[in-house]
Amino acid sequence: MYTPASTAAPGARRRRAGTALPKQPERSLVSALPGALSITALCTALAEPAWLLIHGGTCHKQELGVSDVLGYIDPKLLDDYCVNPQTVLLLRVIAAFCFLGILCSLTAFLLDVFGPKHPALKITRRYAFAHILTVLQCATVIGFCYWASELILSLQQQHKKFHGSLIYVTFAISFYLVAGAGGASILATAANLLRHYPSEEEEQALELLNQFQPPPAYTP
Repeated sequence: MYTPASTAAPGARRRRAGTALPKQPERSLVSALPGALSITALCTALAEPAWLLIHGGTCHKQELGVSDVLGYIDPKLLDDYCVNPQTVLLLRVIAAFCFLGILCSLTAFLLDVFGPKHPALKITRRYAFAHILTVLQCATVIGFCYWASELILSLQQQHKKFHGSLIYVTFAISFYLVAGAGGASILATAANLLRHYPSEEEEQALELLNQFQPPPAYTP
């Protein structure tokens, strides 16, 4: 028995005629990719030991980072005036903000990938709240890094080996990784805010089309 071509489903005929389907809701790898880069950069920054580089002075280490003040602190860091209690606190705060940045960036990445339909999660994803929080936390880390560098520089200048020693403190790779993570989060924020999202009617139409079962293949 042959199935006439005229009996094909109306929906199938309309799609073959070129009728546009509603746009796919929510999911977006365009904004998920910068989010993944932000997570990677922040995790790498925490793993790297180099946040600040000390040139000159009495400190026996040229590289200082948050790993030097998490858990056990080498007494020699205090004896050589590499850090003081205020600097230790600042570096620990930097580590805490990095962890928060990773958490917010991971949340934003999951929202971008899975495109949840819960109203609260949709608003959070559409207005890039998690990405914006990541940017603010990266900016806070950068500000605290500058503050810590000034404190370390002042401490080293007060305890010079020689009267005419040139002492300066510069930023190392972890600082620039955090700055890169903030930049990636800004791109993800722009991708979410500038994207056109489907209306409620388009989403309902898309759900109905997804429920539609296509007709069986033509067989003699």
